[in-house]
Amino acid sequence: MIKLLSPIFQGDWAHYGQGLICSETAGSHAYLLADLLNEPEMIDDILVRRARFYDFDDLRPVASIWLLKYVTLLIPPIAAAATVLQHGFPVKPEYVSVILDENAAPVAFVIPHLGESIAGLDAQWRYAPLIKEHLESLITYLSSRTQVPTKILWGNVARRLETLLTLAQQLDTFSPDIAQRAASDKAYLLEQRTWPGNKRNPMFGSKRQTIRITEEGEVPVRLHRHCCLDYLLPGGSYCGLCPLSPEFRKRKKRLPVSGS
Repeated sequence: MIKLLSPIFQGDWAHYGQGLICSETAGSHAYLLADLLNEPEMIDDILVRRARFYDFDDLRPVASIWLLKYVTLLIPPIAAAATVLQHGFPVKPEYVSVILDENAAPVAFVIPHLGESIAGLDAQWRYAPLIKEHLESLITYLSSRTQVPTKILWGNVARRLETLLTLAQQLDTFSPDIAQRAASDKAYLLEQRTWPGNKRNPMFGSKRQTIRITEEGEVPVRLHRHCCLDYLLPGGSYCGLCPLSPEFRKRKKRLPVSGS
């Protein structure tokens, strides 16, 4: 784990900080994101290899779950640094490489240097390298190549950002304004319909609130914005908050949603 992140990712959360490596060399199994975007046939090859792993030819769930694994590794260290530490790691396509295993699944990311302080910048600028320059181009290509809707891919990003920023709201050991900044970043990234310039926020969307029947009675739950399509893969399933889960499809009673 990068030393800068070690005070944040401790105990049960330690593994969330291990997806980012700082090294001048990325290794033979690493792909510079700029190369992938400039030569999209390389992304095609990755998706085909991943589909071969599942022995499945529908690239929609393959692409969605590949991206979900990708952002599960990438977002925690990047967002924790941006929100908690106000530090920007170099994640623009020309700097960051993704390491894949033998089945083309993401296992880590490599950056060539530690980046710089971004203290004092608002969420728009602290998150621009990740959202605007890194993920937007990748998601646009994955959607055009596989026909998986961009809302599903951005939904994968949103759920990982929501988890991390919710955790960050509970941190008060670094400075007294951490919780406030985490709440503000969460509102900007996930709860604003549009961003500056009247640009549509692809991660905005009301989460449906419904109920789960348990032995203790009815428990309110807030479902994910969109299904990740894991259930379509061989051996796949619905997660506990999947909006397409039969458990929730059959519920006729829904609770009103407050906010977004």
